[in-house]
Amino acid sequence: MDTNPQQWVPKVHPATRSVEPEDPMTLHATAVPGDPEVMLRCLVQEFAWMGWDAEQIVPLFRDPFYPALNSLWCVHGEAGIRQRVQEALRQCAVLNVTATVVEEPESSESQPELIELGIRTNPHGPLQEGSHVKGI
Repeated sequence: MDTNPQQWVPKVHPATRSVEPEDPMTLHATAVPGDPEVMLRCLVQEFAWMGWDAEQIVPLFRDPFYPALNSLWCVHGEAGIRQRVQEALRQCAVLNVTATVVEEPESSESQPELIELGIRTNPHGPLQEGSHVKGI
């Protein structure tokens, strides 16, 4: 292998390079090898962790602007995607919590209960020198 450094294009970070008219800087989806079932489960998990349910996730598969999801929808169809999403959601450990705050006006008539605190005397006599726990 030739290790001549002059044959390679110098690396430039995208944030530091200038914008050129021929470079539209748009993102393009590229197919890569892998298991589509695993990808589907991972994508569903991501949305589930944001609190989405099946009725919010399934329509994303129909949207052509989500090429990874849309290609899965083209392969499996509506029923297949819905079944896989439901199954992935059943296996996903997501805790959804809904809280309702009800503000009630404070009643000026009721006063909080007064609880008096006191110090109990030691029934076993004074503490012995060298042992701070004796008698407690």
